[in-house]
Amino acid sequence: MTTSAHLDATPTSVLPGAEVRIPLELRNNGNVVEAYGFEVLGPAARWATVEPAALSLYPNTSGEVELVVRPPRDTTVAPGELTYGVRVLPQEQPEHATVPEGVLRILPYADFTAELTPRMATGRTGATYQVAVDNRGNYPLVVALSGKDAGELLKFKLPPGDTVVAPGRAAFVKVPVKPKRRMWRGTPLPHVFQLHALPAPAGAAPADPAAGVVPAPRAEGAAGVPGVPAKAPEGAGPEPVPEIAPVALDGTLLQQPLVSAGLIRALVAALALIGLLAGLWFGLLRPAVRSAAKEAVKEPVKAAEAKADDAKKAAEDAKKAASGGSEGGKPKPGASPTPGPSPSPKKPGEGPAPQPQAALFSSRLKAEAPAGGTGTATYTVPAGKVLRLTDLILENPQGDSGTVTFAVGGRTLLSPALENFREQDQHWGSALLATAKQEITLTLTCRTVGHPPSSPAPTKCATAALLSGTLE
Repeated sequence: MTTSAHLDATPTSVLPGAEVRIPLELRNNGNVVEAYGFEVLGPAARWATVEPAALSLYPNTSGEVELVVRPPRDTTVAPGELTYGVRVLPQEQPEHATVPEGVLRILPYADFTAELTPRMATGRTGATYQVAVDNRGNYPLVVALSGKDAGELLKFKLPPGDTVVAPGRAAFVKVPVKPKRRMWRGTPLPHVFQLHALPAPAGAAPADPAAGVVPAPRAEGAAGVPGVPAKAPEGAGPEPVPEIAPVALDGTLLQQPLVSAGLIRALVAALALIGLLAGLWFGLLRPAVRSAAKEAVKEPVKAAEAKADDAKKAAEDAKKAASGGSEGGKPKPGASPTPGPSPSPKKPGEGPAPQPQAALFSSRLKAEAPAGGTGTATYTVPAGKVLRLTDLILENPQGDSGTVTFAVGGRTLLSPALENFREQDQHWGSALLATAKQEITLTLTCRTVGHPPSSPAPTKCATAALLSGTLE
C-alpha cells in the first residue's frame, strides 16, 4: 500500500457545545507526489470537519491533519461512545484509499431548572402549587421534592414517588400545601416556605440534600449512563457526571380566616336591614293597612246595621200586630186577646215564657261513631207530656269531619256539616213541639276523626247536642 493513515485508538472525550481536535497522521510510501482528500464517516460526520481539507505529500514523506469535532449543546446529543472513520482518498492512486477508525466519547452535561407557580397563594384551608421541572441536559433525571417551613405550621402533600424527566422534556407536579391549624377570624397570616427540587441521574445513588450536590451515577456503560451500548477499552474509567445542585423554590401561603371581616359586615348589614324593614312594617305599613281595612268595611257594616234595625222594627210591628194592637202589654178597649206565637227571646238561649204548670227542661245527647260509621243518640218525650224546644246547641269539640242530623219525630230539622263549626247555637222564637212518646234523635255520620292540638289523638268522632225548653 502506498498510503498509510493512523488515528489514536484511545477514546476522545468531548462535551456538547465544546470542540475537540484529533490528529490524523499520513505517510506517502509511493514514488510520486500524492494529493489527499478526506471524508468523515459515521454518526459524528455531521459535527466533524478535517483541517486542512486537502494535503499533498512527496514520496516517502509524512504529514498530519486534524479532525475537528464540534457536537452541539442539544438534548438530542445523547452521552455515550460513537465509532467514526476518516476515509483518506489519494488523487493519483485512488485504489489505495484507506479508512482509519477512532472512538468519540460524548460527555453528559446537566442543565436543570425548576419553577414554582404561583409564588404566593391565598386560601382559608390551603392552596395548590405547581412545580415545573425542566431537564435541558442530555441524560434522564430523577427529581425528588421536599418541603419545609420555618415554624413547621404547614403540611406538604408531596407525590409518593420520584419524578423522571427525560432529556429535553419538562414535568409538572402539583403540591397541595395546607396549614396545620385553622384560623376562625382575625387578619390574614402569611406562611413562608421552601420547596427543594433534588435532581439525580437515572440509576444514580440517592441525592443527599445536606451535601447540596448530587453524586455521580454508578458505571453502567462506557459513559456511566444507562443505555450506552459501547464499552470503553480496558483500563478506561467512566466519565464523571457533572454535579447538580438542588433548586430551592420560595413560596408564601396567605392563610385567610374562615370567618372574614366582610362576612361579618354582611351579617350586620342584613340584621340592620331586617330591623329597618320591621320598623317600617310596625311603624308605617301596619297602621296604614289597618286603617285601609277599617275604611273598606265601614260602608258594609253600616248597611248591615241598617238592615238589622229594619228587621228589628219589623219584628216589633209583627209583635204588636200579634198582640191585637195592644200598647204597653194591655189590650185596646173593645179588642179581644188573640192567641199567637210566643214572643221572641230577649237574649240568645231564652225561649218563650213557660206556662204556669210547665217545668224547665234541659238534656244533653251525645253520639259517637268510628271513621266511616254512624252513631245515634235518642231522647223520648214522657207519656202525657209536651216538650217545647226553644234552644239547641250543637258541639263538635274534636274538629271532626262528617255530618250531624237533628230530627224530631222522624222529621229532619237540621243536618249541618261538622267541619263547618265547633259550636253552633240555634234559638227559636216559636218553640219546636215534641208530643208524648215522640223521639228526638241526634245522628252522627263520621268521615274523618279530628285531632285536638292539646289532647291525645281520639279514635272516634264525637258530637253532642244540648236541648233546652219546657216540659208541660
